[in-house]
Amino acid sequence: MLLSLVICTRNRAEQLRRTLRTAEKLEAPGEPWELLIIDNGSTDHTARVVEDFADRLPIRRIIEREPGLSNARNRGVQEARGRYICWTDDDVLLDRGWLAAYADAFRRHPEASFFGGRVTPVFDGPVPGWFAANSDLLGDLLAARDLGETEARFLSGARELPYGASFAVRTADQRRHPFDPALGAGRQRLGEESVVMLAMLAEGGHGVWVPAARAEHVIAAARLTLGYVADYYHASGATWAYLGREGQTTPMGPPPPAGRARILGAPLWLWREVLVGGIACRLSWPARTLSRRRLGAWINYHYMRGALSQVRAQAGRKAAPLGAPGVAPAG
Repeated sequence: MLLSLVICTRNRAEQLRRTLRTAEKLEAPGEPWELLIIDNGSTDHTARVVEDFADRLPIRRIIEREPGLSNARNRGVQEARGRYICWTDDDVLLDRGWLAAYADAFRRHPEASFFGGRVTPVFDGPVPGWFAANSDLLGDLLAARDLGETEARFLSGARELPYGASFAVRTADQRRHPFDPALGAGRQRLGEESVVMLAMLAEGGHGVWVPAARAEHVIAAARLTLGYVADYYHASGATWAYLGREGQTTPMGPPPPAGRARILGAPLWLWREVLVGGIACRLSWPARTLSRRRLGAWINYHYMRGALSQVRAQAGRKAAPLGAPGVAPAG
């Protein structure tokens, strides 16, 4: 049973090097395996980094020139030779037993469509006080996932699905459910892997939680800012609206209500959420500390603003600038 470990990357050569250093220390999974690096148009020294590991890892570099994470993932699916595909990212540090834990789960659960493992965030630099105090509000941004020490099944519940930093899929199922090129890094919407797993659940499949498949997700200092939080939740809101456009359940939960009263292509309730949220953020700017309540309002404002932009785009109208506050609250 051949296994395929796939990592997509673009212009993050040194981060990739850190990931590959952990990959070369992986315990033997008891099965032959290959490592595919899908280079999504890098212009840095990514090729040289991959070459540096060619004598120690069963590694292949494949170039996918069409930008976007989903396009890179789909190329990985196309090139994979294994019966199972194990996915991780170029900013992840793999535990020595990560691949062996997945391989063991594959052997014990041949009926399962997908698998997910523990992801623990680690910070690549000092953590601002406001961020540390509210990390539970920022779990999605951190891609933190820990469902405990007991193996369990994923039968439903989009909010507990594995994150892209550590999941695996039976290749036959993956090929029936390609990644949506409109989603993923390099786009304005997220959640490409969650959509695939939801589709597998919808057709009667299930997943397996593999607690021994441990990985650490490295959070760069650039992500520990209010600007990044705003961008992330704006993209999350846009994803919510994009995936819920036909009324289907999304990884974020139920779709946005359609609403009967509409202005400029969007329901009145969504305009109200954005306008009230924007006013609340502006009024709180002079405060010197970033309270939990203010951070929650900041997240909700940008989430709804992303949803509004997407709904208007779907209605065939170009989203007008909404006048986001020009300064962030002090942290």
